[in-house]
Amino acid sequence: MSSSDFRPIVYLKDRCPWCLKFRLFLLESGLRGHFDFREFVPGDDREAAIREELAPHFAKPSFPTVQIAPGIYMRESDDLIAHYAAAHGVEMDDLPTLDQYIRGPLVRIAELRAEIAELRG
Repeated sequence: MSSSDFRPIVYLKDRCPWCLKFRLFLLESGLRGHFDFREFVPGDDREAAIREELAPHFAKPSFPTVQIAPGIYMRESDDLIAHYAAAHGVEMDDLPTLDQYIRGPLVRIAELRAEIAELRG
């Protein structure tokens, strides 16, 4: 496959709030069709293969991750959104659903995760 034929590959974990954030960005911006997706449910047959594929590129794979070019990987939903918004001229003000998710449920999810971590600590 030549680099001109390359389609970025998105690696997503089921029920991951940051994966949903990136997925919402792709859907609302109209970019979803530019990507191939590899998704897994924790514990399913695909998880080990995906983690094995990403392991050489990161000390600890996290999600979402995108192979942005052959052999080049990027992760972190904010970084991915900024990268593709800039590359495709997407204005974040034009994505109200993503904005509502980030300012609403995602804030609460982060608060709950911090509270759980504190209780465990």
